[in-house]
Parts: sequence; C-alpha cells; structure tokens
Amino acid sequence: MTSELVIIASFLLAFKAVLVEGSEVAILSVATVKQLGRNNVLLGVLAGGAASVGIFLGVRQVFLLFPEYVIDLATGAVILYFSYKFLRGFKRYYFGKRSFRAKMEKLEAEVVEKDLEKYGGERPGVVPFSIVNALPVFTITLTEGFEASLVLSAAGTFNLEWTLIGAAVSIILLVIISAISYEYLIRFPRWGLDLLAGSVLFTFGTYFLVSGLWLVLFGGA
Repeated sequence: MTSELVIIASFLLAFKAVLVEGSEVAILSVATVKQLGRNNVLLGVLAGGAASVGIFLGVRQVFLLFPEYVIDLATGAVILYFSYKFLRGFKRYYFGKRSFRAKMEKLEAEVVEKDLEKYGGERPGVVPFSIVNALPVFTITLTEGFEASLVLSAAGTFNLEWTLIGAAVSIILLVIISAISYEYLIRFPRWGLDLLAGSVLFTFGTYFLVSGLWLVLFGGA
C-alpha cells in the first residue's frame, strides 16, 4: 500500500469513526448536563474516553503481533463489520423513517433516570458530584468509545500518527459544535452521517481484506 493511501485511510477511518460514535456522546452530554451536573458529565466523558484510548492502544498492539497478511485480514474484517453497522443505520433512519431524535431523547431519559432513581422521591434539582453519579455517562461514553476504538486500532496499525490526527480533528469539531448549539447535533441528518461513514469504511475495509487475501494467495504468507 502506498504511503499516501495509508495516510488517507488512517485519517478518514479515525475521523469518521470518532465523529459518528462521538456525536451520540456529545448529544447526551449536552442534553443531560443540567440534570446530572457539569462535573458528573465531564468526569463520565473523560473517564470513558480515557478507557477507550486504553482499549485502542491495547488492541493495536495485539494487531501488531501478527504477520502483515493477518493484520490486513483482521483490519478488513473489523472495518467491514462497522461499515455494515453504519449502512444498516442509514437504512433504518432513511428508508425505515426511524427518528434519531426520538432514540436520543429516550436514551437521555434513561441515563438521567439511572442517576435519579437512587434518590427515590426526594430527587435533587441537580445531582451532586460523585464518581457514582458519573457512571451512567461513563457507561455510554465507553460503549460508544469501544466501538470507535476498534476501528482506530485497525487504522492505527498502518499509521498511528494520522489515525490520532483524524481522531483529534473529529473530537475538536464535536466540541465546537456542542459549544455552539445542541440543535446542530441533533438535527443533522443522521442517515447522511451513517451513509458517508459506512461508504468510507466499506471502501477501505474491502481494500484491506483483498490485500490480505492477495498476500495469502500470491505473497508467500
């Protein structure tokens, strides 16, 4: 694979994975900050993000233990799986007429309820700051971050630097949009984001898979 293609693939895969998965974390964080408190939400996001980074680095190191053809095959399989996931989301939101806003509002209510249910009938206006009260946001962040970290791990086996740059640019973009308006996040056509991400992942996932098969059949693997 040429160095230019490696850079493009690593950047785009990381950027799209973090943008799609991170958008849900950003939406929930902005939507729940008033009920759960800024510190609880911030701690949950930072802790979940740190755990996701650990998963990314750990899985990447495992990938690097194997021969090139195994890395290509594993990378292609991981990326194609998430391509299927995003394209399925596109089908659900565009053709199935499912509402992304309704999904996020339901998830928001569940996250807030998890924190408030422990207070019974005497529920505070704002949840006090504690590690326990940050757990619901941490769980959501880690769930989304785990999926993104798998794609980043696959991309990072080829070019770690541009994988990190792609992830960083996506995070900065999400932070800026979140700071400007929650509505920009929730109203953006989710089907378009899923279609774009699914198409990018499908293209590179197919390429990696074919490269791995080529090495197995003709490269003396």
